[in-house]
Amino acid sequence: MLLPTVGIEQIFNLPYTKEDFKLVHHQPINQTVIPHAHKHDFYMILLIEKGSGSHTIDFREHEVKDQMLFFLAPGQAHQWDLSPNTSGYQIMFSMKFLLSGSQRFPYFNLSAAPYLPLKTEQYQALILELKQIEKEEKIADDLHIDLIQTRLQVILLLLKRWYSDNFDVHEYAPDHRIINNFLALLEKHYTEHSEVGFYANEMSVTANYLNQVCRKKAGITAGDFIRDRILLEAKRLLSLTQLDIKEIAYTLGFNDSSYFSRFFKKYTDTSPQEFRKMNN
Repeated sequence: MLLPTVGIEQIFNLPYTKEDFKLVHHQPINQTVIPHAHKHDFYMILLIEKGSGSHTIDFREHEVKDQMLFFLAPGQAHQWDLSPNTSGYQIMFSMKFLLSGSQRFPYFNLSAAPYLPLKTEQYQALILELKQIEKEEKIADDLHIDLIQTRLQVILLLLKRWYSDNFDVHEYAPDHRIINNFLALLEKHYTEHSEVGFYANEMSVTANYLNQVCRKKAGITAGDFIRDRILLEAKRLLSLTQLDIKEIAYTLGFNDSSYFSRFFKKYTDTSPQEFRKMNN
């Protein structure tokens, strides 16, 4: 069975409405709705007000602390184990809910740290913005969706400022668009195409140029990006599903499970079977 992908309405057991935005204040955070590991088809920001425990994102465990944020992009697998008194907010939104022309936000990159400890003044500023969204949801007039979208954009930009102050964030200047386009294509096609030439052709550039841009701006080649994305999904499937090795290999575009096993061990120093034992 593949790792389940969950929509916003399923998180809260709502009728299927293709809901594109949801803000929930948990006191405490409910852990019983979907207790098993799962993936989302939406973006999520989790704000911890008070509490403790752990939040595992793509099989990496992170400590939960007061006034802390966690970020989840669509497709990421996660599971949390929180103390009973943990309270906080969940902000959930689809890509199409973002304002037209919205930029990429560094904290949603798969290679980025998926958490951010907040200073007291940052935490208080964020709470004020969330309270304003709650007010708009209660008003629910003809303009409330537009205002919520605008306030969400303000929140995302504030978080980008604070995140950039806390972590080393690379801005790729004009070539940033090339890498962004490549990563978007990679997310759609990594199970079908592992060759740099495919992505370069889709972007109307040469494979050599795409590799050069990635190496210069991100420190790794396009081929490295492809390899790492396949390995990440392999680790997700090994850790969080009961699929056998042959099924995982086929899911990731390998025709030969033995080749998949050699590929996995070459870049992780463990066999798929060993990795599964260590992470189950």
